[in-house]
Amino acid sequence: MVLYTSSCDSTIAVSTLTVLSDFAVRQGWTVVQELYDLAPLDVPRRRRTGWRTVEQILTNGEATGLVAPAEQEIAWHPGDRTALRVWLLGVPAFAAYPQAGRHSSPRMHSDVGGQAAEVPVPINAPVDRHWARSYTLRPESLRQVRTDAYTYLTMLNWTGNQAAAVEVLTRLAKNAVVHAAPVDGTSAQMQVRLAVTEKDELLIDVGDPSPEFPDCAAAIRGEKGRGLGDVRQLGADVTWILSENGRGKTVRAHLLPGEVPA
Repeated sequence: MVLYTSSCDSTIAVSTLTVLSDFAVRQGWTVVQELYDLAPLDVPRRRRTGWRTVEQILTNGEATGLVAPAEQEIAWHPGDRTALRVWLLGVPAFAAYPQAGRHSSPRMHSDVGGQAAEVPVPINAPVDRHWARSYTLRPESLRQVRTDAYTYLTMLNWTGNQAAAVEVLTRLAKNAVVHAAPVDGTSAQMQVRLAVTEKDELLIDVGDPSPEFPDCAAAIRGEKGRGLGDVRQLGADVTWILSENGRGKTVRAHLLPGEVPA
């Protein structure tokens, strides 16, 4: 068997592989390889180095099966999941998904601590290119976030309103600084990601170390301060999701190419 997972956090990925290994051993299977990718789930599998190695192992007959937490961890979009199943049948190889219920369908909600944690908005095409970086969760980081955003939006060749996108990112990052910094003053990081899909949609993700998002629906509607309300006025859809370990969250803004509302 070959084990595979994908995560933006290497610690989570290694921990997941340990769980998968325990599962495989309980089934009496022999594990020949353990692989992971540090990539968001909506990055196409053909762009993942670890997954390409999985394909090679199965194609060469070095393993007869695959264990991953859930099918969505390999193929996020329904059409791609169908293609994955057809490919496995053709190898042939079987797949086991011991945590198949872990990933919710788009726009479904799970109640966590009395709050609705909404999965980021579904996108209409796979991610084509992206950039990511971590920043210290302090106000002085915001200037660098803005500078980097202008630079990398240009490098990513996004054709939408870049000034609006920078404002959206800045407001999301400021929210993280204000609301997610540890109260004891210890150093923490926020993770920023800009991703452009094959249909030129822009995804702006800001991850922080706090799982709390009080009155999230009201905040997104702009009823709890102006930050997220202004983000919506700039033309972005806003959603959020807890991290897989439940210790943080990611807030996502989704922008289409074109002019922002007047």
